[in-house]
Amino acid sequence: MKPEELARQKIDKQISNAGWNIVGRSEYLPGYSQSVREFLMSGNKESDYLFFIDDKAIAVLEAKREENQLGDDVAVQAEWYASNPLKWCKPWFPNQIPLVYLANGRKLLFKSVLEPDSEYKELKKMHSPKEMLRIIGAESEYGKLPAISSVGLRDCQYDALTEFEARLRKGDRKFLAILATGAGKTYLACLMVYRQLNYTNTKRVLFLVDRNNLGKQATTEFSTFNRTENGLELSKIYDIKRLRKNSDLDTSHYEDKEMVVVSTVQKLYSFMTGQILSDENEDEEDEKSIDLSDTAGAAIELGDNLKLPRDYFQLIIVDECHRSIYGKWRNVLEYFNQAKIVGLTATPTDEAYAFFDNNVIEKYTYEESVVDGVNVPYDVFITKTEVTEHGGTIHKGESYFEMSKYTGEGEFKESAERFDYRPSSLNKGITASNQIDTIITQYRESIYSEMYPERKADWRYIPKTLIFAANDAHATEILYSCERVFASKFPEGKVPEGFVQKITYSSGDSDTLIQQFRSSKNFRIAITVTLVSTGTDIKPLEVVMFMADVKSSVLYQQMKGRGCRTISDSLLREVTPNADTKSRFILFDAVGVTASDKTIPIGRKQGLKKLSLEQLLEHLSHKELTDDNLLLLNDYCSSINQRYDNNDMLRYHIVEFLESFGFLPRSIAAAITEAFDKKTIPDYVVNGDNEERFNLISRLMMNIDARKKLLELRAGYNVKASTEDSVIHAGFDTEVVKSHIENFEKYLNDHADDIEALRIIYNSGLDITMSMLEDLKSKLLAESPSYSIPRIWGWYRIVDTSNSVGDPGTEVSCLTNLIQIVRYAYKQNSKLVSLSKYANSRFNLYAGQAQNMLTKEQIQLMKIISEYVAFSGIMTMKDFRVVDLDVWRQLIQLFQNPANADKEINRLSGFILKAV
Repeated sequence: MKPEELARQKIDKQISNAGWNIVGRSEYLPGYSQSVREFLMSGNKESDYLFFIDDKAIAVLEAKREENQLGDDVAVQAEWYASNPLKWCKPWFPNQIPLVYLANGRKLLFKSVLEPDSEYKELKKMHSPKEMLRIIGAESEYGKLPAISSVGLRDCQYDALTEFEARLRKGDRKFLAILATGAGKTYLACLMVYRQLNYTNTKRVLFLVDRNNLGKQATTEFSTFNRTENGLELSKIYDIKRLRKNSDLDTSHYEDKEMVVVSTVQKLYSFMTGQILSDENEDEEDEKSIDLSDTAGAAIELGDNLKLPRDYFQLIIVDECHRSIYGKWRNVLEYFNQAKIVGLTATPTDEAYAFFDNNVIEKYTYEESVVDGVNVPYDVFITKTEVTEHGGTIHKGESYFEMSKYTGEGEFKESAERFDYRPSSLNKGITASNQIDTIITQYRESIYSEMYPERKADWRYIPKTLIFAANDAHATEILYSCERVFASKFPEGKVPEGFVQKITYSSGDSDTLIQQFRSSKNFRIAITVTLVSTGTDIKPLEVVMFMADVKSSVLYQQMKGRGCRTISDSLLREVTPNADTKSRFILFDAVGVTASDKTIPIGRKQGLKKLSLEQLLEHLSHKELTDDNLLLLNDYCSSINQRYDNNDMLRYHIVEFLESFGFLPRSIAAAITEAFDKKTIPDYVVNGDNEERFNLISRLMMNIDARKKLLELRAGYNVKASTEDSVIHAGFDTEVVKSHIENFEKYLNDHADDIEALRIIYNSGLDITMSMLEDLKSKLLAESPSYSIPRIWGWYRIVDTSNSVGDPGTEVSCLTNLIQIVRYAYKQNSKLVSLSKYANSRFNLYAGQAQNMLTKEQIQLMKIISEYVAFSGIMTMKDFRVVDLDVWRQLIQLFQNPANADKEINRLSGFILKAV
């Protein structure tokens, strides 16, 4: 490299490290802060580097070789450039580029020509765009933004951030980033937020989370984020506030305050409207709000006396935006109409696309994340029982336990007649404990026989399992069932303490429980309703079991996503000692969730906020007898009465209501309906007596017991039956797998002649090189993200009925497994086994024949090379020069002639790659 080139290389690094993109004249992009090489100046001369912010020249840099001392002659040359820009090249000051730099790769000098008679100063590092603007006393909306370094970022994060800032410059205000679970959405948000706070006029950012649980995690991630100019954590630069109580936000003199606020939309709404915030039981709040119908209710009303001004936030990032941005909460976001809004999600809905004007800045799918190794694929294990498929019966005279969901109290009853219930009633009013035991027993028996047959059957360390239940009571029943079913596998006749636990709002600190499930060897089965359904990473998780159906497509995808995270083999073994690797997770479907119809929730038109029955009765008791409140009570009473009229088993509750209070809920509804239909009801008078209106409902409102019973009827009852159950089917979903295999094998046959590796294997050849296998691997993944080596191998294992498919173990991803897969698909091999397992015995055969031709040192070296061949295919001297320089040097030393070395590698490869 010439001295000039060496100096330029060092200078380029100094400029890049300061946050500048270095481009050629033909690569210049308007609107960006850039350093342009060899920019044309007056007199047809070229400056070495000309720096632009907001398309105006701000600095010139003259570069010399290291030996140059950067004397007066260099300064004169650079300052002439600064004073002689071309007419069409706009500088920051009339006919004057204000900043001048001199550099030789070793020394960097700087001068501002805006300061008369100033001397050059030596700098330790190049000025950033932000620093240059500060020096000349100028402002720019986006000019301070330095170039984005891709170091430490996934491609999807880098692309999303780059596109976000590009579209900001264009004036866009809404942005949607679709990133698969595990792709680093929160880290991306942290980087977005830091760059906006540090380099633009943004002062306050709202990070809107789906649940309080995720708000805690996000607050920690923002606080500890340290990809900053000086490596300081973000919490040491800006206030990071999680909104939990009213005192967390001080809105006085807010204009200069810089902060990040993390909140749920519900808490933000409550704060804005002056309500008292409480974080006493955030887990319960989370579990009640996770149902997507929570966002699809009548739109909330903000009112006029709000505690936050419209310009309080300049940037809003909505995590899990498929839930929070439509339906009844939309008005909260649209109130801050001056803020830019970024949506983050792995599962976008049509509503999300519409809200963000289809302005997608990145789309990184689950399938792509599997190919990239960010996530693992999954297989479906289906269990069907008599009760889950056909329902069950509570016979006449049979005992069952009935519990009020409102009071939590219950008692044993005897059925007065036969009652048949449908599968859809399971865990939605009917709990069949034998059905739960049957499913858990089937799961227990399948763990080491079908799901993980390669593992030692150590019951202390079954795969980490997350079970989704219908509600907290159902979760409790599943907990007891797991304790019963797994007890026989332990010497003491009971499961170890902490082996199975609930993570629901009633279980204590969910954060602590989730952390224990993530890291403890003893905690093997977690049962949740929704607290672990979105945004919670549990990397060692290997089984996701559904014991409650999920109708929402979005929520289902989020729940599935809990199992997809990758984990290193060593970290996996820390919590699951009998595991080798996590190449997939298993979705255990006990209720037909994989086959049931899914819906996308649609936001309703704006309307009045709907009160719960408990809230409504309180309002009515204070004689807030508006039309809306009376009509809402009408709806409640009608639906409650109808529900029990149509339920043979629980109808007696409505009869008892009549016997106890002398009227039925539908009588209240009928009185209200008649008054409105006949228009006999007088107008509502605010703060008036409204006696005629009150008379319509006085029978209910003047009887506290009747109101309590109505609330109990509204909450419903849970019946625990002892219906016998049995498994009618259990196993992997082979039909789906077979279709995958058929498509894969069709691709192999269609391309047997035009892909070199396939052509050689098809013709039973052995001379398959590493580059051929890499080419085949990339072509397969280009055809389908599912055509990864672990995935295809797993498919063949699932449909194998003759024990012909072996366990590849930790070497499942090695390139030579592609040879074996293709041979098996082409029916050349009757068994599918990994070549790497036979590498040692194959090498011994080779060594026995080669011992009279090779030295001891050469055979030892070929032993090392045999491991490379077994993993990657035939390698050449050229390959080793890139992959392992030490092996390449030894080959040169021991074989002298590269051709001889390649010849011997090929001979060895013939032994290693021979069909097993």
